[in-house]
Amino acid sequence: MRTQAPCRALAALLAVFLAPAALAQSAGPVLPMDLERLRFSPGATDSMLVDTGHVLPEGGYRLMLMVGYERGILLLEGADGVERDIIDYRVASWLAGAWSPTERLELSAKLPVIITQGGSGADQLVGVTEPKSFGLGTPELGARYSLLRREDGAPVFLGLGLDIGLPGGTASAFGRQDGWAGFQVAPRVAVGREVGPVSLGASVGVRIRSTEVQPGRDFGSELEQSLVVATRGEGLRGEVALQASESLVESDVALELLGGLRLPVGHGFEAFALAGHGFTDIPGTPSLRINAGIAWAHTPPSREDPCKGGRTHTPEQCPDLDDDGDSVANAQDRCPLEAGVVENAGCPDGDSDGDSVVDRLDKCPSEPGLPRYQGCPAPDADGDGIPDDEDACPKEAGVAANRGCPVKEEKPAEAPPPEAPREEPPPAAPPAEQTEPPMDHHVLFPVGQSTLEDEEKRQLDAVAAYLKAHPRLTVRIEGHTDNTGPETLNRTLSQQRADMVRRYLIQRGVSGSRLVAKGYGSDRPVNGNGTPEEQRLNRRVEFVTKSSGKAPKR
Repeated sequence: MRTQAPCRALAALLAVFLAPAALAQSAGPVLPMDLERLRFSPGATDSMLVDTGHVLPEGGYRLMLMVGYERGILLLEGADGVERDIIDYRVASWLAGAWSPTERLELSAKLPVIITQGGSGADQLVGVTEPKSFGLGTPELGARYSLLRREDGAPVFLGLGLDIGLPGGTASAFGRQDGWAGFQVAPRVAVGREVGPVSLGASVGVRIRSTEVQPGRDFGSELEQSLVVATRGEGLRGEVALQASESLVESDVALELLGGLRLPVGHGFEAFALAGHGFTDIPGTPSLRINAGIAWAHTPPSREDPCKGGRTHTPEQCPDLDDDGDSVANAQDRCPLEAGVVENAGCPDGDSDGDSVVDRLDKCPSEPGLPRYQGCPAPDADGDGIPDDEDACPKEAGVAANRGCPVKEEKPAEAPPPEAPREEPPPAAPPAEQTEPPMDHHVLFPVGQSTLEDEEKRQLDAVAAYLKAHPRLTVRIEGHTDNTGPETLNRTLSQQRADMVRRYLIQRGVSGSRLVAKGYGSDRPVNGNGTPEEQRLNRRVEFVTKSSGKAPKR
């Protein structure tokens, strides 16, 4: 027996298309052999066609009845070089079932019945008799054991399987091997895993049986490999599988591509259909296969503890666990899937007004304030932007430089004596340009940031003082960026800059009802974005003022 790498079976698909079809048998004595190559999983946990290592739950079982039609099953080539379809078609049925008597173990049984089959040309070949049209296929008993399970936290399903073929088939209908009294043994290893909405599975095994020396080729033990992709979930499900059998007594590979659909029809019943196409002329590989059937499954209530070993569960199923790791058990956690704080019953702390004081500690949760005032704005009775506890004149508006008191100009006691006439001095140079009004100032920001620099805070102090001195003004605070980076990010950054300036002015005593913040991204550059200096001037916040009424006369 030769040992071959599993990947050779799949790689041989290319060779099948490139090489001439030379797998038909020449004339001569033909010994009985098992022609059926369809492998399927009676338990069908993830796939109907491929073992994925995932067994039925303890106490669960599934029964199924399937009928199938195959074409092009056995070709023989005579001495005249002409191929005859000895078995051109076959109609067969399977009665199968699977049952899990205990955790991790699944037992199965299959009984194939050849309902009718036929072909032509057997009487034209020496030593070949026409096969019987009716008989039994090789009955099988199987067992699967799960080594690793996803519900236990393992990365994959991993299982061992063993099928034993019994000598009950009809040899004259090509339903079993004659050698070794018709027995065959098929051990395998299977692995599977869910990936999003699909399940992936693969199995590798050996079908050990007697070698029948046939005209033109030998027929016997084979290396069996399968791959499958199957959809998951309730309702209609589909799958695509590739089954390969690499002969260990000849240099050939049988390949068949299959697809399947399954649909629940209620009360535990499921209708299903299979179709396949074979790519070789090796005996038993049909050029066309169509199967359909019905199954009934019983799934018992789970006896496993979903709270054990990292298994999938809901917070309600496991009230004593702490699924979000915030030290609050699921039963007491108002946000069991989102980490929070104990003081907030397991939910994250919120800060509705963005003043860095969480809502549960903020006495003014809808109005930005200061931590030392428990989230409320600093009291400022005279409206000069200086908190009362720092204001030396809390009932009289003043300036910060004078500790909140107004600056009073002293008048001279008496007028100074008139100066003696003197010559007119030469005309003085025109006065230097006055400093820009506070509201014309552009607040500039570093690249990619929305934090205020110290110089900008000093300018904003002047803006706050100006607005408090002009209480009828409302302001639209416009945030801007340069044109570097994605526009979505620029709009977010410009809004953050405008919000930062608004919060600062509110902290300086300007009523939030007078301030509206709006970010415009890079849509409104000052003077292009062609140079680093132009880009620096575009990273700004501007003020647009509007009077809400007539200002008082002065």
